[in-house]
Amino acid sequence: MTTSEYETQLIKLLDSLTLVNSGEELISWVGKELQATFPHGAFIFGVGEAKGSGVVPIKLYTSNYPMDYLRSLTKSNGLYFSSTFRLWLETNEVQLLNDENTSDASLEPEWLQNFRRSGLLNMAAYGIYDSSHRYASYFSFHQIPESLGERHCRLLKIFIPSMHAALLRILNNPKSDRSKLGRSGTLSPREIEILNWVSAGKTSYEIAIILGISCSTVRNHIQKILGKLRVSTRSQAIAKAINSGLMISPPQNSHYMVSDGKL
Repeated sequence: MTTSEYETQLIKLLDSLTLVNSGEELISWVGKELQATFPHGAFIFGVGEAKGSGVVPIKLYTSNYPMDYLRSLTKSNGLYFSSTFRLWLETNEVQLLNDENTSDASLEPEWLQNFRRSGLLNMAAYGIYDSSHRYASYFSFHQIPESLGERHCRLLKIFIPSMHAALLRILNNPKSDRSKLGRSGTLSPREIEILNWVSAGKTSYEIAIILGISCSTVRNHIQKILGKLRVSTRSQAIAKAINSGLMISPPQNSHYMVSDGKL
């Protein structure tokens, strides 16, 4: 492929992203259009509030991403932490992690051990702050079938800004029936986090372990959720939250984990 043909391919790739207007469409775009230019076997990306060296997720999209590893990133204070996210916050540079450099001294040993066990193999990650420098989007690709290098850095710096714009466009897309819930139906970020774990089939006991809180606290949150949504069962709560735009129904073969918030 000539340089001109390659540039044309990138332009078409970015143009196709302007047509993406939903989370389902964005995951489809990553799995099809982006895959041809930037092959990968797994990914996670989303938006969160950066705090210290961690992040409070607002909305996350994943595909083929090991949930046990994702849970290992959750700290007792609710922040998500990884060595590569910390390094991105400190340097604002693309983070590449090959099999051969997983002994880097800048990587926390506990995190590195969990990463090695995850089966993700490698990582190419990059993010962008919003204008307030409070919220950030972060995109991490894994199981990339080649040694990572400068080409991957250039590609991430080309398409991540457009993915960031698409993600913000999706987050700011008004949900027409969200108003049906009224003021009393607004769920807190913690309540939506718990409801997402419920929708993933987790019991109150399992959610308590994942979030580092007591089982009774989880049950109290669930009772508040049922009351706010004016339903009597967990299944009804999940369905109403999805229909009201408070949660997004996960597409087939992908995992959504959503925490509500405003940018």
